[in-house]
Amino acid sequence: MASAEALARAVAARPGELPERGPSLFVQTLTRAPVLDAGFDDWSGVSSRSFRGEDGVERLRLALGQIDDTLYLRVEVTAEPGQRADANWPRMVSSDHLALSLDGTFGVLSLRLANATSGPLHVVADGGNAAPISMRGAWKDTGTGYAIEAMLPQGLLPERLGVQVLLTRSTLSTHPSALPISIGTASESPQALWPLLRRSDQLARPLLPLLPNDMRARLVAAEGWVLAEAGELADIDSEAESATTLPWWRRELYQQLLYAADPLAIDDLGAAQSDRPEVWQALSGVPATAWRRDRDATRLLLSAAVPILGDSGVRGALLLEREQQTLQLIDRGVGSLIGSTLLVLLAAGGVLLLFAIRLSWRIGRLRNAAETALQHDGSLRAFPRSTSTDEIGDLSRSFARLLDEVAANQAYLRRLAGKLSHELNTPLAIIRGALDNIDPQSIHSNAHACVQRARSGGDRLAAIVRAMSEASRIEQAIAGAEMAEFDLRQLISDCAANHADLLAPRQLELRLPEAAIFLLGAPDLIAQALDKLIDNARSFTPSDGWVRISLHAHADGYRVAVANSGPLLPASMRGRLFESMVSVRPAMRADGVHLGFGLYLVRLVAELHRGQVSAEDLLDRSGVEFAMHLRGLPRRPGNA
Repeated sequence: MASAEALARAVAARPGELPERGPSLFVQTLTRAPVLDAGFDDWSGVSSRSFRGEDGVERLRLALGQIDDTLYLRVEVTAEPGQRADANWPRMVSSDHLALSLDGTFGVLSLRLANATSGPLHVVADGGNAAPISMRGAWKDTGTGYAIEAMLPQGLLPERLGVQVLLTRSTLSTHPSALPISIGTASESPQALWPLLRRSDQLARPLLPLLPNDMRARLVAAEGWVLAEAGELADIDSEAESATTLPWWRRELYQQLLYAADPLAIDDLGAAQSDRPEVWQALSGVPATAWRRDRDATRLLLSAAVPILGDSGVRGALLLEREQQTLQLIDRGVGSLIGSTLLVLLAAGGVLLLFAIRLSWRIGRLRNAAETALQHDGSLRAFPRSTSTDEIGDLSRSFARLLDEVAANQAYLRRLAGKLSHELNTPLAIIRGALDNIDPQSIHSNAHACVQRARSGGDRLAAIVRAMSEASRIEQAIAGAEMAEFDLRQLISDCAANHADLLAPRQLELRLPEAAIFLLGAPDLIAQALDKLIDNARSFTPSDGWVRISLHAHADGYRVAVANSGPLLPASMRGRLFESMVSVRPAMRADGVHLGFGLYLVRLVAELHRGQVSAEDLLDRSGVEFAMHLRGLPRRPGNA
């Protein structure tokens, strides 16, 4: 960086040798003379400068090349087709054409280039007279515009150049319109033309005495064009030989971690324009440095770019490069540090990995225990208590205490129905006996209604006790159910026949398969569950409605469904219909007492047979359907 700043100050001390800050065109060096056919195939490696119109579309591309003392011009114009005419035609001034202005030691030349069709280029002087120079070239219509490839006479090297594109937008136009993307104009003064920049040995010559050994300097214009190069890099063979003395894995490690890959870092010698990020940063006024390596990662390059300042601001940048043998130096100073760091990282990573594995295993075990704490029959299994003193151990013990309290409360609720029914039977019997012993003739006629209401209330309490006892008995029966293989179709048919009189005058419809369906399970429990579903359907079906009982076979079991016409399911109770002590019937009904155990027992019977229950509105919204999906009990060893 210090060497680059010293060189930049030396260049800035001779401001007359640097191009002025502002727009310019760069003349690139051609390797061979192009064929003048407007094909541009022999312009490979030459950069073009593009200009956009007011509509933001690229309209003009311009490139300049030089061999010895001959200048070549390449122009591509993109525009809608308009009027075309040769340059020597009178109506050329109102047709598509190109105005070219050249300024040099020979003075200012203004030329008009135009063709009616593709072919040799026609050139005239401004005003339509014969051209003062012999300019050869070709014009080619491209379909989206036109292209021009031309050569100036040998020895005619202008210092400034201006280009103006004039177009007719349609065949009805009588006057051409000039695009705002023109580079100067033919009618403007020579000072409006853009200067031409070339690679100069005169700029490189003062840099050579100031350059340190094995360094290369480049002088870059404000637009990134390389104006001069001086110096040479170190012998690359010695660097490659030095790099190979290190073990391959350490060499690869250093190169991957410490150096950015840029294959053009060393092989861009002779490039017309520099694309280095550090160069563009220097052109913005901020010095920059960068490390790079070549494609084979055997050569390393250190570059520093600093701005060249003038009275008008940044006038260019100086890029200084040095190729050096750094892998050996890095290996000596950093090799042991990298090795120690890797060992520490591996050890720390191993400890963290073991801790994470143990932590995730404990959390997974706690999750599995929480998910399996509640069994399918509603009972709770013992929750494992951890003896660890950390937060996960405390959490497991908290879960265990909570589930113990839930299990105790659940056991109390399971025994509550049986205890209440047993405790209420005796006082109910006393009340009913006392009411039965009252002589209707011995009481006043006004008291008959009171006695009748008391007897009705006793009957309802007795019905409640019977329902609670029935629920307790069914739960006990489910727990000790014996399995048997039976005909499910025949069972449903018998249950429907038994309920036919109770359902009248409602219409009863059966949809059963013709063949028998055998299921391994508890037929008595399935019959009781079906009775609950039919009784539930009868309660909500109007007298002129219908009840449908169906049986269908599926791939994983059988579906027993009871559908009925009537009101739809309440939205607030859809997910709770099969829970215990849940009922959607009105509080007082004349058809009996309903405590919400019926559908709950249906769910228990279905789950006993490895199935589930569902309740849905019919698709035509004419009623509802309750269904049991049964898979059957698993066969025990020894059963045929």
